Amino acid sequence: MEINIVKGTHDVFDDEARGFDYIEMVLKAVADLYSFNQIRTPIIEHTELFTRSVGESSDIVRKEMYTFLDKGDRSITLRPELTAGVMRSIVLNKLYATKDLPIKNYYVGPCFRYERPQAGRYRQFNQFGVESVGVTSPFQDLEVIMLGYDALRYLGFKKVNLVINSLGDKESRENYREALKNYFAAHIDEMCSDCKERFNINPLRILDCKVPSDHELALNAPKMRDYLTPSAKARFELITKTLDDYGIPYEIDDSLVRGLDYYSHIIFEFHYQTESGVDVGAIGAGGHYDSLLSEVGGPELSGVGIAFGIERLYAVMKEDNLLKDTEVKTDIYVMPIGEKAIEHAFSLAQVLRANAYRVEVCLENKSFKQLFKRAEHVNAQLALIIGDNEIANNEVVIKDLHTQKQVNLPLDNLLSTLDMMFNTEEEKHHGHCDHEHHECSCHHEE
Repeated sequence: MEINIVKGTHDVFDDEARGFDYIEMVLKAVADLYSFNQIRTPIIEHTELFTRSVGESSDIVRKEMYTFLDKGDRSITLRPELTAGVMRSIVLNKLYATKDLPIKNYYVGPCFRYERPQAGRYRQFNQFGVESVGVTSPFQDLEVIMLGYDALRYLGFKKVNLVINSLGDKESRENYREALKNYFAAHIDEMCSDCKERFNINPLRILDCKVPSDHELALNAPKMRDYLTPSAKARFELITKTLDDYGIPYEIDDSLVRGLDYYSHIIFEFHYQTESGVDVGAIGAGGHYDSLLSEVGGPELSGVGIAFGIERLYAVMKEDNLLKDTEVKTDIYVMPIGEKAIEHAFSLAQVLRANAYRVEVCLENKSFKQLFKRAEHVNAQLALIIGDNEIANNEVVIKDLHTQKQVNLPLDNLLSTLDMMFNTEEEKHHGHCDHEHHECSCHHEE
């Protein structure tokens, strides 16, 4: 019986797996530049964590969470996002009292949401994000925004546009909620069932409705900027001025509210336009929060975070040809000719691996044609051929599978010859690197 994969999930292997690794490596490296430290939280959490933090009006809590009772009749949820778990960890481990503020963490791992599967959107997906908790300065918000902007630039994205809005402080939002309720009250009977529910729980969420008729109504709704308190307005203006000073392109979108209830002050999305001019929409997003830590039992400490979907980044980067160097490649394919040569080939492969070469070796008696076909399948750069004559003469045939040139080489000279060949290739590649940053990611290590 064939067992199918669960709907909304997918297997990641070969080039895609290497692409994921590359994206995560770059994102981790940028987070490290900004002095963020890694945190790993459980995939399962108590359901209350998400209902308290994410908010009951969010689509995540209302429709998308994978929730079940465990054997102790406790309500458990597969995490739909990672921010809440980070907040819970800060509170439970009293990091707010034992560490200097801000507490700066980055994370990466799988999340789960019961959404309608579609291209690039899965029910199990991977998120990378950062959270900076414990300082009220707007420059903390700016630091995270700039981290996100740098991360996308390091990944090769060029036409990145920052879309921002301010949800203001508590007083701003309370006044704005009243204005929205007064505006939508005359139309709510004609609106979708989701908007009717949002009207009572959190009318700001109506602005995010995708139903065309409701979206049209939302366009004419009151604007948040008209209800910002003087201090909230000044904070937002400082952020926009600083973005101008650093030449980071942005636009203010009054309809931007994000999908989570805990945001306050600045919220943002990074939008991307491909080289061919296609606007693919948001490829990363985040925002500021004031009460999230206290919602899960901690002190009143502000914070700001950003998250990227790894699948989303991979799909866009692959489409825009930004993942050329992540295809699976093999440095050397070792080819034994005849049964007697297999043991020698196995031994040679182990020596090469000990010297940091990616090596594949055939451990079966195959014809030349089959051996070269296999070498082609693993995208090998060189073939090392070893048969009875080579064993007798203590040598090996080395063949460049790109130029088709080959030469007999004493085994004693093999490692020095390979080091010279591969160092030359690396220098040639590095010489053509067109990264705009001070460090070239060609040689970037975690």
